[in-house]
Parts: sequence; C-alpha cells; structure tokens
Amino acid sequence: MKLIDCNIEVLSQNTDHWIRSHSGNDFSFESIRKDDEGDDVICTNGQMLVLRNDFDKSSQPNHLKRELTFVLGIISVKEIRELVRTMSKESFLIIIEPNNDFFTYALSEKDLSVFESPNVILFADDLNNLSLFLDNIFSTNLLYYMKCIKFYFTYFYRQYNVDRCIEVVKLIKETVKYKTMMYGNSIEDSLIGFRHNMKNIEYLARSKDVSQLKNSFKNVPAIVVAAGPSLNKNIEQLKDIKNNAVIIAVDTIAQRLCDEGIIPDFICSIERERETYTYFYENKTYPAETTLVAPLVLYPKIFEEFQGDIIIPTRQNVGEFIWLQEIFGISGDNSISIGQSCAHVAFGFAEHIGASPIVLIGQDLAFGSEAEQTHAAGTIYDDEELANKFPIVQEGILVEGYYGIDVQTTNTWNNFRKWFEVEIYKGDLDVINATEGGAKISYTHQLSLKEVSEKYCSKEIKPIKEVLENIAEYPLNKIQMKVVLQEQKDLFSKMKLEFEHQLRVIRSLKIAHKDSEIDLVKTLNKLSNTDPFYEYVIGNLLLRHNLQPILISSFWDLYSLEQVLSFTNLNRNKEIQVEFLTASVYVIGEIVRILEDNLNN
Repeated sequence: MKLIDCNIEVLSQNTDHWIRSHSGNDFSFESIRKDDEGDDVICTNGQMLVLRNDFDKSSQPNHLKRELTFVLGIISVKEIRELVRTMSKESFLIIIEPNNDFFTYALSEKDLSVFESPNVILFADDLNNLSLFLDNIFSTNLLYYMKCIKFYFTYFYRQYNVDRCIEVVKLIKETVKYKTMMYGNSIEDSLIGFRHNMKNIEYLARSKDVSQLKNSFKNVPAIVVAAGPSLNKNIEQLKDIKNNAVIIAVDTIAQRLCDEGIIPDFICSIERERETYTYFYENKTYPAETTLVAPLVLYPKIFEEFQGDIIIPTRQNVGEFIWLQEIFGISGDNSISIGQSCAHVAFGFAEHIGASPIVLIGQDLAFGSEAEQTHAAGTIYDDEELANKFPIVQEGILVEGYYGIDVQTTNTWNNFRKWFEVEIYKGDLDVINATEGGAKISYTHQLSLKEVSEKYCSKEIKPIKEVLENIAEYPLNKIQMKVVLQEQKDLFSKMKLEFEHQLRVIRSLKIAHKDSEIDLVKTLNKLSNTDPFYEYVIGNLLLRHNLQPILISSFWDLYSLEQVLSFTNLNRNKEIQVEFLTASVYVIGEIVRILEDNLNN
C-alpha cells in the first residue's frame, strides 16, 4: 500500500480530525526535497530553507501532568513523535497545519502513524475556521484541559513564520476566554435559573409542542429583527414585506414595531430579571396574533400575563433541560440553540422552524456611527436616565465592519457575533445579513433589505396563526408532573446523605509531612473513593448543569497537579475534594428545597 493510502487510512480512524480544502496559502514554495542529512529543503522565491528536525526542549511536555499542547506544523513529524514520547498518557496534542501545501506534502511523503493515537488530533484548514474547530473540541472533556494549555512550534514556524505562531496563540486564547465565559456562571446563578424553571413549569402544559413546529415553515423567509442602531435606516422597508416573511423580533424592539404597524409574528425573550418584565411586558398588550417564544428561565410574570400563544423551547445540549424532558417523558426535538441573548433565541427559533433564508436586520453587534449609539430609536434606551443606569462602555475592541472598515464593539457583543458564526457554520444555514451596518458576521451573505424583498419576499405566506392553530400543546398532565417531581425530590434527598457522608470521610483524613510512602498510598486510595462522586455528578444531567462551575474548576485544579505521590499533592487533592463535595451538598440541598417549594405551591 502506498504511503499516502496508509496515511489516509490512519487519519480516517479519528472523527475528531478537522481536514478541509484550503482557500489559499500565506506561504508557497516552488519545490521541496531532502538533503543529505534527511532534512526537508524548501525552495521559495529563489531561497533555500532547510527544515531541520530540531526538538525544542524548552517547550517539551511535563510527563507528570495532564496537558493539552497545541503544535503548529505537521511536516516535522520527528518533533511530533518526540512530543508524544515525552508527554503523559493522559495528555493530548492538537496539530495545527494552516498551509495546504505542507499538509499535502506530509500526506504523501511522511509517515503519519503518530495519528494512530486518539490523543493526537489534526486541524488542517484555514485559520479562519480554527475557532469553529476549537468550539467543538472544548465541548468535549477537553474543556477540563483549558487551564493546562501549552504551545509548541515546529522548526519551520518558529524559524521562518513567527507571525503565524503569534496569530495561532491569539486565536486559541480568544476561544478559551469565550468558552470559559460560556461555562463560567456561578453555582448561585445556575440555581436562580433552576428556581425560575421550576416556578414556570406549570406553563409547559400551556406551551405549543416545539417538536411539532420543527420545519413547519421550511424554506419560508424569516426576518430576525434586533434593535441595533442600523435598524433606523431600513424599518420602513420592513413594512413592505411584513406579510411575505415570518417576522421574529427581540423583545427590545417589539413595541417599536407594533407602533409602526409591523406586528411581529413572534417576540423572543430570554432574560430572567424583573427588568425584562418591567420594560417590555408590564402594562403592555401585544396583538393577539403575536406569539411569545422564550425558555423556562424567563421572569414568571411574563408567562402569567401574556395573552397570546406561548412557545417554550428547551435549551439545546443543556443538561437541565434534557433532564426535564426525560423525567416528564417529553419526546421529539423540542430544543433550539438559544445562546446568550434574545437575538440568539430568535435565530435559533428561525432555524428550528426551517425558515430559509434567515435574514438579520438591526444585528449591529457594534456601536453606531456616533459613540453613544447602541440601539435603534423607539426603544427603552431612548430614556437618558435608563441609559445612564445601564451604560454600555466602549472597550477599545475593533472588529471588521459590515463595509470592511473596523468598527467599535464590546467583548459581550463580540461573543454574540461568534455564536452566530458557529451556529451558521455548523448548520450550513443560508443566512443574509441585511443590517447594513455594524460588525461583519462571517458565513453570511450581505444584501440590502430592499434586495432581500425583491429576491425572496415576492408573495404572501400562509398566516402564522393558521399554522399554530394546528399545533398541539405539550402532552403533559399536571397531576402526573407532580408525582414525578416528588420522586425526584426523594431521589435527591437520598443522594444528599451519601455526599454528606463522603464529605465527612474526606475531611477527617489526616495527612502529615512525616507520613511514610505506605501511609501516603493508603491516603491516596481513600481519596480515590471520591472518584465515583465526580462520575455521579457528570452522569446526572441536573446535577452536572448546576455544579458545572465547581466541576470544571475541580478538574482544572486536579489536572494542574503533577502525578507524584507527595504530602503536598495529596493535601491539595484533599482540599479540592472538600471544596467539590461541600458545593455538591449545598447544591443538592437547594435542589431538594426548590422541588419541595414547587410541590407545596
């Protein structure tokens, strides 16, 4: 078998590899050959560059720790083999090769059997897709390695392309920061969400069954209306197409649209604080043809007082909502990608109902032409007192704008933009950005709303209310729901006792500097008895969701310890376990109390 065929077979065995066709290279060469010493020699622009297989010992792994090492460059296979040889068995390597010529050469001329290890993962694509790859990687157990990241640059990149090294480090650090923020809610914050979910559980029985809405508007254009300042210029155009597309609005802009005679088919909310109710729903009566779309975490009075239909989707890939579906026997695809903002809810809902194209307007994700412009006119942000109460501060962050010129944004808005880009890419969605301003959103087409109207919105669509009339509510019985919640309360009450016992055991462990190796081994074995409790939290979807911050930080702390039997390491392990078990006892106790309050009320 030819070497290239062997390499293809090896690479095809790991689905974590990301290998795509490249759009171009920043560095090309006319030829490549081997010299007398077996090193590769590249000819580029009349210059000969020798690619030595010199291992950089200053960046070698720590074989006593679990690490995630990002390696730039695939040609220096000998360097990669040395990294694999010197790292711990539980460490991972991610090889990044953004140059298509180098990847093609390695595929045909290098022995890539090093990739037989499942702990060696390849990214071979343009760097503008690296953040998407990392988003996938850090959605697995590799997220526990985010505080144990190292970098290794193979000979070519550290000698001849340092700029590329800097770019890769920057991209990875940005993604780590973004993912840390995504997973970084506090335990108390998660429990507040659970309290709201339980308070709102009764409204599930009133909600339309989201699984029956799947692809209910397939290939119908949907306009997702956000409240960015650019909306001012094309809101008039929206009036002309309001009956020819599904109009999905964020709560911030809903009243303005109604005032303009543009009745949104759906209003989307996500924030759980009272202010969302006060500013957007209290003493407001939206037209009967408008439907509310929001997750359970919403401020309860909104569901209680909203007069029209309501749609309560579950949050995609979030343990607490999978737990809810399982205990209540809710079947089918009832989840949507919700993200972090009401605009994300609107977009995820448009995706779920099969709308295409999805058209974004008012989705600036950046400041307007004037520094103080953050939202369109006609919203609560027109109130100077309110704007001063919740100021949006410019943070000096520049990103590429809609028209190619850099625009000012914030970390929060920039993270919102990244969410859109990941969602569009993963779903291979047809998305048009008709905002005509703000930040550029990758993987979208840019058209004016007038062009969208002419190309996609030439005929009236079936009235949304007629479609919803044929959608049933969730098949839920409140009496049965109460029985199920009582069973869950009993289960967690028993679980709390088990965690409390293990916490007492770990707290009582005595570890001293003078302990012999035999004593240290006995202590290690006792500490290992907590492993099933970690596994239990990981396996219980509700617990994992509410304990996620402490679970992740515990693994980060444990992975930072060298795997050496010593007083210092065992004592630190004990401290980490006490913190984890203490938090677990508290959270389980709160879950029991919240379930009990719900049952009593």
